[in-house]
Amino acid sequence: MVIYRALRSRTSIHVGLMVALTMCASLAHGGAFDERGPFVGRSVKPSADGQRFQAGAQFSIAPVRAIIRSQVKKQLDSYASSNPEAKAMQDFLQYADTDQIRALADSGQLDAFKAALREEMAAQGVKLSPAQDATIDAVTPAQLKTVADMVDIMNDPNDTLTFSLEPWVALNFEHFSLRATVPIAGFTNDQLDLPSLQLGNLSLQAVTGARHQLGQAAFGWSIGAQVFAPTATEDANALALANITNAPKFLHEFVTITPYAALGLQLAFIEWNLYGQYVHMLKARGDDASVVDQSYVQAGTSLIGSLGRFRLSVEFDGLIDVQQAATLGGTLLMTVGARAILGPVNLGLGFQMPLARSGTSDAYYEVGGVATGSPADINVVLDARVRI
Repeated sequence: MVIYRALRSRTSIHVGLMVALTMCASLAHGGAFDERGPFVGRSVKPSADGQRFQAGAQFSIAPVRAIIRSQVKKQLDSYASSNPEAKAMQDFLQYADTDQIRALADSGQLDAFKAALREEMAAQGVKLSPAQDATIDAVTPAQLKTVADMVDIMNDPNDTLTFSLEPWVALNFEHFSLRATVPIAGFTNDQLDLPSLQLGNLSLQAVTGARHQLGQAAFGWSIGAQVFAPTATEDANALALANITNAPKFLHEFVTITPYAALGLQLAFIEWNLYGQYVHMLKARGDDASVVDQSYVQAGTSLIGSLGRFRLSVEFDGLIDVQQAATLGGTLLMTVGARAILGPVNLGLGFQMPLARSGTSDAYYEVGGVATGSPADINVVLDARVRI
């Protein structure tokens, strides 16, 4: 009897080990990197087997203090129409400090204000025309207070619920893949008369890569590049910081070029991804001298656990300023999420939170001189995709 129990126990252990090894082998060979796990970062190019055509959409929603540019212009135009003495000063509003303006108006130090304004504009690379210089000379103390009121209008972000929708299609071949994305921005705000949808920057991505089996494990790599065209409408800028990594998708002033590389390792039920990318944003339109080219490095890692048809993931993404991107640099984000694999359909739900960022949540930011709003304290991401 003892011998029988021992044999039965060993048989059960052997069967369990065989089942576990079979599942590990199945995951490592058949599913390695085929179901994209990260919600934010890059991952290894999937194989072309059974995934020649892919399509999907990612939906994000976040409450932010957003500067809606068209609404600011409407308020400024309305205010200026009833205050014609300040109309000529509208071009200079972005260089003014409200507290300084009111203090100078109360003290009557007009010459100090004019000198400070000229100095700030020169620092921003603005060369005054004779007409502009004469306009500054003609400013009165009453006009200074009117200008301060207009600055407050321009610099007062509204509490707005923002959302983005990013439908995409991709063709996946053995050695490379192509992907096109059309970001769409939207807002809801009871106090503002807003159009429901805004177009973002269209993008095209090309990537190549390979996967290699290492016994029961799989290793993969990819290199690629993504280009964003400046097709976004003006108010889409408000989405640039809802998810701070989305700035190239919605800032309509810039053309963005993003080369990147990704590595992945899958062992049994765990997949690990590591990526890095260089983001270079080139000013493409607009006469605002304060809008400048900028660049930063974005890097991150993700860990994904698989259990049958489900995936659980945690990822970290950080941004490092390279040139004129101090607002974005110093940011660290954490995203946790879950996915369900239902045949050819992949459904995901993620939650993104900032662990570190430049400035404070009460301050609004400018990205390369473009006023956008404040980053979201939490960003909810819904992701759906289908493969054929």
